Amino acid sequence: MTRRFAYDPAREPAAPVLPLGVAPPLSNATVLLRGLVDSGADCTVVPVAIVRQLELPVVGRVEVAGVMGAARRMPVYAAAAELPGLRTIVRILAMGTEAIIGRDLLNRMVARLDGPAAAVSVERPPRRRR
Repeated sequence: MTRRFAYDPAREPAAPVLPLGVAPPLSNATVLLRGLVDSGADCTVVPVAIVRQLELPVVGRVEVAGVMGAARRMPVYAAAAELPGLRTIVRILAMGTEAIIGRDLLNRMVARLDGPAAAVSVERPPRRRR
């Protein structure tokens, strides 16, 4: 089933956002956020305050380079992430105050950006038979 969501008009230019639920891996204590769809981001990022609130477990460290090129080692957290039609366990980063939905989640669904209509559509692809 395809679900359609309006871009966030408060951004300049307007940008695709999706509802994003985040919870500890084995919990239903979900915090609901609006995440910016960013196909250039390798992984999903959640605000530091949410990671602390949910007490997400650290599962490793990774070298992260921002758009300015400066790299630093950061902790990686395990979380249950929920997008429309998808709930899965992922490794996330904690940074800043904004949620960013990266390719680690986007690659599990079909996402279509319709810039002229200022809307993003998402659907879970059909399961492949083995």
